[in-house]
Amino acid sequence: MNKKQIIDNELNKLQNAHRLEERRAKAEILRARNIPEYCTIDDEIRKIRLNLGKLDEKSQEIKQLEKELSILQKKSEQILKAHKINPANLLVHEICPKCNDTGYIENTMCECLKINVQKALIAQSGINGKLNFDFSKSDTKLLEQNTQLAKIHRFAQNYCENFPHNKETNLIFWGEVGTGKTFLLECIANELLNKLHYVVFSTAYDISKSMVKAYNSPYNERDTILAPLFECDLLIIDDLGTEPLFHESTLTNLFTLINERQRNNKPIIYSTNLTPEQIDERYGNRIKSRIFNDRITMPIKFSGFDLRLKK
Repeated sequence: MNKKQIIDNELNKLQNAHRLEERRAKAEILRARNIPEYCTIDDEIRKIRLNLGKLDEKSQEIKQLEKELSILQKKSEQILKAHKINPANLLVHEICPKCNDTGYIENTMCECLKINVQKALIAQSGINGKLNFDFSKSDTKLLEQNTQLAKIHRFAQNYCENFPHNKETNLIFWGEVGTGKTFLLECIANELLNKLHYVVFSTAYDISKSMVKAYNSPYNERDTILAPLFECDLLIIDDLGTEPLFHESTLTNLFTLINERQRNNKPIIYSTNLTPEQIDERYGNRIKSRIFNDRITMPIKFSGFDLRLKK
């Protein structure tokens, strides 16, 4: 499922909920209209409202008609209550009065739809358990003490601010364990998810499993498995090099994924504990040259001992 499909899916949910509410209100109105006394008064109310709509704002008749309307509405409510019908149930209760359940206000996505799209993007992203990690959680004292890490931190924030228009669309964080790579990846993912970008965050191991599963599945099921990896706005591959190598299949699948995303100008951010030389040795030059493509990739080395950014 791509981002457009996710948005359309959430919009359909909102509009379907509105249609259900309309049907509920209509059924309650039909129930009320089966009461003869109510039906007579309701017809009178409709006539008065119609006449009010035809009158000029300065007309002297308005006050009189409004008075009659108020009296009839009170009688109508009394009749409904006598028949154990709540007058409020005859109205359509919109989920979002701001956009009238259309999902948009003057071509801008309404907050109600935005929240649901964001939840759906998070559910698709694979980062559900890491939602508390963002740039505000960074250890400021550590950043003050380590200028290299502070520089990387600022670069990551700028990357998010400019996304998807960065000169280097791809990043690779490489260095020793415990140097803050994964935490910073999670900060980037959450920042972009908050901006409604479609981010998929996965370990290299899980991506390898997904691709093997897809190519061993019936053809019509492959797209469901692979679409998030190929179509998301940003793919984050954590712990590259920890996945098992199943002979040629792992290398072929990884090459296909990287190559297709680069052909379609879809960015990837990697993290790995391997050096560039070890990546070359493990995956071969064909994959290494794409990961370290200097036209579109910024390699960032993390060094030092236990430089975790998390407070």
